[in-house]
Amino acid sequence: MKKIILIAALILAIWNYYEEQQPRPENRSGLLAEFVQSVQGQVLKKDPKFQCDARKYCPEMTSREEAEFFLRFCPDAQLDDNHNGIPCENDARF
Repeated sequence: MKKIILIAALILAIWNYYEEQQPRPENRSGLLAEFVQSVQGQVLKKDPKFQCDARKYCPEMTSREEAEFFLRFCPDAQLDDNHNGIPCENDARF
């Protein structure tokens, strides 16, 4: 009987330790937000040749790469008519 109680106490101690090591749900969302911000910052730092400005339509873009940047990072960009993630797909210049 003592062995069973000892094993149960050991299992309970391991369980408590495991629970303490798990991140809390409120911390998970914060960590995710920090990760997304850092990734976006890295992408923006890698490609400084484009910057968001007042342009938002396909005729105002000079390349497909620029249109992709504007679609991904700039608010109010109206470059994807059918919302499939491909900007200016009907523009013959690209």
